[in-house]
Amino acid sequence: MRYGLYRSLFVLFLFAEILLISSQRLRYMGQRENAIVLLIMATLMGAFAMLAAFEKRPIEVSRPLTGHDLWPMRIITLVGIGLAIFHFKREISVIPIDHRISDIIPTIEVMNQRLLAGQYPYALIQDFGYDLSPTYLPLMWLPYFPAALFQFDDRWVAFSIWAIAALLVIRRGHQAGLSAPARWLVTALPFMHFIFIEEGTSATFGNTVELMIAGFYMMFALQLDRIREYLQGNAWRNGAILAFFLLLCLLSRYSFLLWLPLCCLIVWMENRKLFLATAVWTFVGVLVVFIFPFLLRDPMVYLKGLQYYSVAALAGWAQEGQPSPLYDGMGVAGIFRDKVQGDMALRLAAVQRWQLVVSLLAVGLSAAYWWRNRARMQHLPLFLLGSLKFYFAFFYGFIQMPYVYLMLTPCFFSVAMLLAWYRQEGKG
Repeated sequence: MRYGLYRSLFVLFLFAEILLISSQRLRYMGQRENAIVLLIMATLMGAFAMLAAFEKRPIEVSRPLTGHDLWPMRIITLVGIGLAIFHFKREISVIPIDHRISDIIPTIEVMNQRLLAGQYPYALIQDFGYDLSPTYLPLMWLPYFPAALFQFDDRWVAFSIWAIAALLVIRRGHQAGLSAPARWLVTALPFMHFIFIEEGTSATFGNTVELMIAGFYMMFALQLDRIREYLQGNAWRNGAILAFFLLLCLLSRYSFLLWLPLCCLIVWMENRKLFLATAVWTFVGVLVVFIFPFLLRDPMVYLKGLQYYSVAALAGWAQEGQPSPLYDGMGVAGIFRDKVQGDMALRLAAVQRWQLVVSLLAVGLSAAYWWRNRARMQHLPLFLLGSLKFYFAFFYGFIQMPYVYLMLTPCFFSVAMLLAWYRQEGKG
């Protein structure tokens, strides 16, 4: 059946995606070719999921899991967590938090220290020898407040959030009555991906907090996998839960923003009460977490931060003769830098326009396909997850500074998608 073919291709491409983001990538092809292949594979992975959402799933015999079935999975989970802790601790022990290496974590530290001292976190930062306007939304830096309060390494917060997300994915896989091969895959793959990244990339965990973002999007994927339950239950209670996980992504790294209208349209068509309840709770959350405590004091603070981000990106594009994320094999921005005519600002503007256009086009194509075929929808969670993966392929593929660490989110999101591929409807 076509469903089984789509699923097999998705899993195959997922392993290839993990491989190409790890240290193996440049052994087989050049950096530019690596970026193009990654873009094509991510696009096809999203397309496979959307196509499979309208196919009948093969009947797979499953039985209630016994303790005998689960103990090997629990052992693998414990071993995986232990190995992840070992690899993470090994990396951060040799990489200091230093703004001369990366100002991501130092910026988060300054913002939380200001909050702890009763100061305005979004004031201009001048501690690093240059002026920096904070660009981070509240849930990008507020989760690290306990680290500032109790004086421990902020990076453990990011790891803990990712680990919780990974364990939630694994737990749901164990509850969903998956086949034995699927249980092994869902249990082992998050840790395998983590170890490959730590072994094969340079300071990805030591200099960034993208593990936290990956964790947030994995948790959001779990909610999309449960969308049928939310559609059938109490609208206000379920709307509050959905809004919570929406806010984790929306107020940290809002990569899915252009895709959200499609998700909203589908939920509106399925259950208008749930849409309205989720919208209300989300609006209240934005007011309470961002607008009232921070944005009202300086309404232009975030725009200033975005302007700084654009200036920093242009500076990165203008560098000559130094290692650059533009040529790390993750995105096509380097092609624009080399091939587009004009000064560097025009070249940067070109990739920014293309990112917007192709991202919107991806959402539009997904929406058109859904609208035309919605009457024969078989697996709504799989369509929502697939359309987001399809959108991510272009959003991240054309991002203006394709740092390796940014690719953690779409790849770990793909791992969480496995549940929707293997779980029988109505289980888990």
